[in-house]
Amino acid sequence: MKTQSSDSKVRSYCKVPMIKQEQLLNLVFKEEWKVNQAAQLLNIKYATAKNIVLRFKKANILSQHKKLFETKRCQYRQIGESKTQINTKDVLSSDDLDQQMKKL
Repeated sequence: MKTQSSDSKVRSYCKVPMIKQEQLLNLVFKEEWKVNQAAQLLNIKYATAKNIVLRFKKANILSQHKKLFETKRCQYRQIGESKTQINTKDVLSSDDLDQQMKKL
């Protein structure tokens, strides 16, 4: 039975300077490059570049989308709380709608 040391499974970690991170994000989001292409250009490992992009998306893009979604959300009430009543007189059937369209 072979036993592998835990050191062989651990990937080496190199810290990417903020300037390169900003360049990567500019290439990916503004210039619409693929992450792989931008990582090769900047000499960053693909896994590291992908991690930078995903962290940026989670921190900035997705959080802004959630805030925007909540502000534009339609309002709703539970049926029991509604004070308005629907009168069947006000609702047109499909036949009535067809007749109204023909008149126009």
